[in-house]
Amino acid sequence: MSDPANLLNKVYTSTLNSYTMVFFSKNPWFGLVLLMVSFFDVYAGAAGLLSLLTANAFAWGLGLNRQSILSGFYGFNPLLTGLGLGLSFQPGPELYLLLVATALAALFITLAFEGFLSKYALPYLTLPFLLSLWIATLAARNYSTMIPGESGIYTMNTIYERGGPFIVRIYEWFGDVSWPLFIKTYFKSLGAIFFQYHLFAGLLIAAGLLFYSRIAFLLSVTGFASAWGFYLLIGANMNELNYGFIGFNHILTAIAIGGFFMIASGWSFLWVILVTPIISMITAGFAELLGIFQLPVYSLPFNLMVLLFLYAMKFREKMLRKPEPVAVQHYSPELNLYIGQNSGERFRNKSYLPVSLPFFGVWTVNQGHNGEFTHQEEWRHAWDFVITDEAGKEFSGDGTKVSDYYCFEKPVTAPADGWVEEIADSIEDNPPGEINLGRNWGNTIVIRHSEWLYSKLSHLKKGSIKVKQGSYVYKGQMIASCGNSGRSPFPHLHFQLQSTPYIGSATLDYPVSQYLSYQNPVKLKLYEIPLKNEQVSNLAPEPALVKAFQFVPGQNIEYGCDNETFPDGTWKVNADLYKNQFIEDSSTGAKAYYSTDGSMFFFTHYEGSRNCLLYFFYLSAFKVPLVYHKDLTIRDTFPPSSFGVSWLRIIQDIVAPFYLFVKPGYKMTITEMKKDLAGNRFQIGSSCKLTVAGLNFAACHFSLTIAENRLQSVSINSDKINTTIKFKNN
Repeated sequence: MSDPANLLNKVYTSTLNSYTMVFFSKNPWFGLVLLMVSFFDVYAGAAGLLSLLTANAFAWGLGLNRQSILSGFYGFNPLLTGLGLGLSFQPGPELYLLLVATALAALFITLAFEGFLSKYALPYLTLPFLLSLWIATLAARNYSTMIPGESGIYTMNTIYERGGPFIVRIYEWFGDVSWPLFIKTYFKSLGAIFFQYHLFAGLLIAAGLLFYSRIAFLLSVTGFASAWGFYLLIGANMNELNYGFIGFNHILTAIAIGGFFMIASGWSFLWVILVTPIISMITAGFAELLGIFQLPVYSLPFNLMVLLFLYAMKFREKMLRKPEPVAVQHYSPELNLYIGQNSGERFRNKSYLPVSLPFFGVWTVNQGHNGEFTHQEEWRHAWDFVITDEAGKEFSGDGTKVSDYYCFEKPVTAPADGWVEEIADSIEDNPPGEINLGRNWGNTIVIRHSEWLYSKLSHLKKGSIKVKQGSYVYKGQMIASCGNSGRSPFPHLHFQLQSTPYIGSATLDYPVSQYLSYQNPVKLKLYEIPLKNEQVSNLAPEPALVKAFQFVPGQNIEYGCDNETFPDGTWKVNADLYKNQFIEDSSTGAKAYYSTDGSMFFFTHYEGSRNCLLYFFYLSAFKVPLVYHKDLTIRDTFPPSSFGVSWLRIIQDIVAPFYLFVKPGYKMTITEMKKDLAGNRFQIGSSCKLTVAGLNFAACHFSLTIAENRLQSVSINSDKINTTIKFKNN
């Protein structure tokens, strides 16, 4: 792309995002609607546009964060300030000079608020707009050449002057419609957000809001209806809602805490209603205070209420999901809900430090949590592991010698990285059937994995410990051998997790991060508690699978396709500022974010066009275990936003805060493994299907071929597309 075209694209993106950011959005179509609405008063619209372009230009010149400028973070406050000044004063050189100065001031104030509030992880909202417009308004009273505007005084004359008789008739028609006062006031309140106080502006904004987000629209109605009901109950003057800045404060607050900063839910909607009286009190109180200086309250109630609410939520110790803060901001209440909820389910155990099973091969849980022998009371969260044969026996021969037991002298490994905290290694192993009550735990190793997590491995073989106290060990490193010391009548390995570093500490109810459970069929379990009689093993990553899904930032993935609809192209592997890795389609800009931990590859999020092959690759490889076991099947769930907007999605969006009935499912099975001269060859079958209220709808099937340690092809089969992606040697 040439430099002028690139510059134009940056200006276009940063400008539209500056408009939509007022509604916490990055939707370009919604931005065009808001841009058009702002120009209902041509001079005010021009003043707002000039102000935001000036602020963004200064931001580029100062070398501020590129992504923040493009996202509109530094433009929306100067935009609102420019709109306010454009309506307050007559156009002329003096106004435009003041606009440039105020835009720069708004940018500086934005940076100051950003620096201060970011310490508390709080947004600056429209506080820079308030302060800069108040200062400019007060200062202009001392500038003799500044002429007050007449758009609010001689409304019809202004409309005629700027739009002619046709626009006047449209304005009069909307003013005379016999809609209920509640509806007319709601639309006027929406228009007031962009300093437009008539019905038509509000109708367009409502349409744009509904297009951008059904949840945001529903929240706007809920916030306004709550205010309307409160004003009726308290006997307030309803004209205050009908004109001015009061109604829109309730609307913006509802969108902010109901679906933007908090995941939309029944709880977030409840809080929208509960804070309504507080917004009203802030409005009335500050109207009196600011009236002394003849200044409107503008969006002050919205700012104070949202900041107070978000700050209060940081002090919670319980009820953390009622409502739940948005962890990753997607600038859409729907995406915040769908992706947040889906990620919460898929990665709900991400806060756990991963802990593996402390051995090689397949072992059996001889005694689990809340055991019938020794795992009781404060030591109830522990496991005893043994090795059994096909008949379920723990030993060969007559079992009279410890060496008869399959697990005796087998390697014991570190369950996670850490420091060896304590060791006991001088206790004799018991003959089968005897126990040592005096040295209950026998030979033991305690490892510190974090300040609050320790692992303890007991009943080890005397003299087998291969590490020293204070040494550092790595996950999977052999540290000792299984024995029969302490209170152990037969050889076994005792394993527990605890929060203190002592032998004999109470246990923690803590899961094993990843393991295979050899039931029928074999299951991959993530962050679960192994159960009594369950046969388990650690995951053994398959090198060919690991290499096939090892995408490195900077890598280019070239592909071809046998379908003319999709031309040959390239995917680029990249990482953002927060080290989130993604694959980007060069032609459409679509991105598929992914993560891997060495034993599992999974996509975390997709954004962009759904009419490109990267989208189908995202669906096909949504979750892939990098291990092989015959007939191992993986299941997962997509967020509803993974599929395009349809009438079904629109209905789901409306009721999503209260109930999800659209549940897209994912299934994957490694169907075949062959060995050849080039290494292992794998065939992976996967599918995604849409389940609506328990009924199966659309489905898509995939077949992934892996050979020569790389992904060779992905076949796609659905009602709409049948094709194969063939990857070139990269």
